[in-house]
Amino acid sequence: MWSEDGSVRKDPGAKLNIALVYPNTYWVGMSNLGFQQMYRLFNIHPGILCERFFTDRTRSVEADRPLSDFHLIAFSISYEMDYIEAVRILVDAGITVSTSLRLGKPIVMAGGAAITMNPEPLADACDICFLGDGETLPESLHGAFTTSSGYDEFLDRIGTAGGVYLPARTRPVNEGDAIASFEGPAPRLSRADPLTDPARTSVFTRETAFGDMFLVETARGCPFTCSFCGAREIYSPYRCVPLGRLGPILDEAAAHRDKIGLVSTSLNNHPDAAAIFSEIRRRGLKVAPPSLRPGMISPELIAALGDSGVRGVTLAPETGAEDLRFSAGKHIRNETILDDVKALVTAGIRDIKLYFMVGLPGEHLSHLDETIDLIKRIRQTFIHVSRGNRKIGTVGVSINTFVPKPHTPFERQPMIEPGEAKSRIRRIQKGLRGESNVQLSFEGPKWAYLQALISRGDRRLLSLLIELAGHDASTWTRILKQWPLNPDYFALRARQESEVLPWSFLRGTCSTEDSHDC
Repeated sequence: MWSEDGSVRKDPGAKLNIALVYPNTYWVGMSNLGFQQMYRLFNIHPGILCERFFTDRTRSVEADRPLSDFHLIAFSISYEMDYIEAVRILVDAGITVSTSLRLGKPIVMAGGAAITMNPEPLADACDICFLGDGETLPESLHGAFTTSSGYDEFLDRIGTAGGVYLPARTRPVNEGDAIASFEGPAPRLSRADPLTDPARTSVFTRETAFGDMFLVETARGCPFTCSFCGAREIYSPYRCVPLGRLGPILDEAAAHRDKIGLVSTSLNNHPDAAAIFSEIRRRGLKVAPPSLRPGMISPELIAALGDSGVRGVTLAPETGAEDLRFSAGKHIRNETILDDVKALVTAGIRDIKLYFMVGLPGEHLSHLDETIDLIKRIRQTFIHVSRGNRKIGTVGVSINTFVPKPHTPFERQPMIEPGEAKSRIRRIQKGLRGESNVQLSFEGPKWAYLQALISRGDRRLLSLLIELAGHDASTWTRILKQWPLNPDYFALRARQESEVLPWSFLRGTCSTEDSHDC
């Protein structure tokens, strides 16, 4: 069905058979580096066979086997909306959704960034939720599976492993609609530290967003303190891949692709960033950067971008209002952003993409006007320098609605309702009307609302997920209105400091003391 190189085929006999499922299309799933990493790690283990499934591939890619053939179904879930698709996949395969009725036939597990932040909406469908880095998971699963005589003994053995959360054995204690406490053992995050086996492309295919490049992780976690972002909270401490470890991986990359995509929350925070760029150039490879953090764009990075013929980069100012940006923990001034745009365009970057949010805590209409003003100033700088280069590209502006995420400093903040979010987006659209070379796009606020509902929900949401999974997305608004519970209670309201949150069983995921220099 798809042309690819690097897939693994094994004899399923006498092995733990794992169905690795990405609850989205092949294109999206194979663009996900964490999914590729787990496929590689599972199949490196001699006692494990791992085959892949996607929403557009309901039988395994490797051997055309049905999902029900496998001992264990492992969902890789990066985004909250994929909770719905995960349930749909189980239902379509004829697999019982509820763990208490399924009794381990088969075992269902879920991991990934979204699950690590809050597994509770999907908890009663999972025998195992895996929280954090997956490097130790293959050995833990294989050891528990091969030494257990039955389902309960398997849970006993796997339950002691780092990162393993057993929802049937750690449960919320409710008082009315509120969570009073949790009973059962508290899970701990799994952390690969030091990070010596970074995620990288393992299966090569052109049928992905990054099909022309080899992806490699240069660091995990984030050294910054943005209050809206979960990367620091769930992947702390910030860990860099040693330069000596990256060398052989760059050699591997050069054998497959001429472009290398560097994956990191802040590329230039790696202490050997300049040396990494040098090693890439020495091998004749081109650089494809992640989103660049303003104020961290070094001359070495700009030179690497120029040598690689990079034509577009992404920056995330979040808002044009400095006071609002600073209150959200992103301490970058507007002049710094403008200086970076000037330097990038001077170096030959043709297109700039900018990410903004509406609805950040404390936002007023005047802040939206400051966002309009910053975009106009960026455009002016962009046009002025581009004319000197005789090449004028576009300023892409993407606007999303702020969603309070678990384990972040903003986790208890309210979210603006979709109608208000739409109004704020329209204000920015109107303010930019007629600005040439500016292309504005946005995600519908109703999708942000649904994301918040799932992101902040508890175990009562599983019934809703099952209902949504059984219907087309065009009917979801009606389903939400008919749901016996009030979705606004989960999605929009502020949480009091005294409230026990659904994800409170997992605490201590990050503190300032956890972070360390690489």
